[in-house]
Amino acid sequence: MDDKNQLRNTIAKNLANLRKNKKLTQAELAQKFGYSDKAVSKWETGETLPDIEILYSLCTFYDVSLDFLTHEITEENKNQYVTHYNRRIIINNALIESLFITFVWILASIVYVYLSLYNGIDYYLIYVWALPVSFFIGILFIKVWKEKIYSLIITSLFAWSLVIAIYLQLLQYDSQWNIWPLFFLLIPIQIAIILAVFINDSLKIRKK
Repeated sequence: MDDKNQLRNTIAKNLANLRKNKKLTQAELAQKFGYSDKAVSKWETGETLPDIEILYSLCTFYDVSLDFLTHEITEENKNQYVTHYNRRIIINNALIESLFITFVWILASIVYVYLSLYNGIDYYLIYVWALPVSFFIGILFIKVWKEKIYSLIITSLFAWSLVIAIYLQLLQYDSQWNIWPLFFLLIPIQIAIILAVFINDSLKIRKK
């Protein structure tokens, strides 16, 4: 009896966490599956459990296996219960991100070749500007990866590459300009990025 209660409570806890991770209310989830919010509430308290067909549908919706629902989930073991379908989504998103970045560099190369052949201008800075644009595309995919370290690195690289691009662009106009203090801007910017990433992560934990 104790084992059954423990299993019921484990499933209920995992169902509640999965819904919260999806940022859905009980009413919104109930509407998707044609149940009442009271039914969802009972699932998540362990008062009752959905039948096997609904459990399977929920697993498909959350991209986890049935084993996920019946085990205590930690950061160390959760990946082994993620479905193959979810891994395909991650790979597809990585390919899409890479494709967009490739387009940026192709466009940069086209502009560089055009200026070199028709105007005789060796505008190498086009590749420098391609860096912050590429990192900005990475920022757009932050919600896909949902990793704190990814957010911190990609946002920092965007800020640094943007300031460097602006610095080199200004030197192009006048190499005598004393504009190196521009890099002092990166100190408060970097601090703000670190704080923003950790504050956002703290808010996510609090919501759960």
